Amino acid sequence: MDVLSHKMLGDFRRRLSKRHSSSFITVYREMPAVQQPFRLLSLLMDIDETLTFWCYRHALMVERMIGRKIGTGGSSGHNYLRSTAERHRIFGDLFQLSTFLIPRSSLPELPPEVKRRLGFVYACE
Repeated sequence: MDVLSHKMLGDFRRRLSKRHSSSFITVYREMPAVQQPFRLLSLLMDIDETLTFWCYRHALMVERMIGRKIGTGGSSGHNYLRSTAERHRIFGDLFQLSTFLIPRSSLPELPPEVKRRLGFVYACE
């Protein structure tokens, strides 16, 4: 790899923020090098979804047990728990990724060096 393409690749890596990196992984998920990171992002969203469901079911259980009474510590009980489940997401940014996605037909062409690194590399190359 020549010095210019190595510098270009380094600049490309530094420019990606967390949201950009996650978006890049989501958009190019069919490339071999990002299939595992995409699976990880999907699993993190599954964990967040499961915890949110648990919190919401807990709020329903509290409503069934104490109704609309004041909760412990002076909270509003069921309403507080339900709103907390809706507001506090662990990986909320990952769920918002689809907001920023563009059609595959509009994706810019990846630089050849980046495309090569994202593909399969054989030992004889």
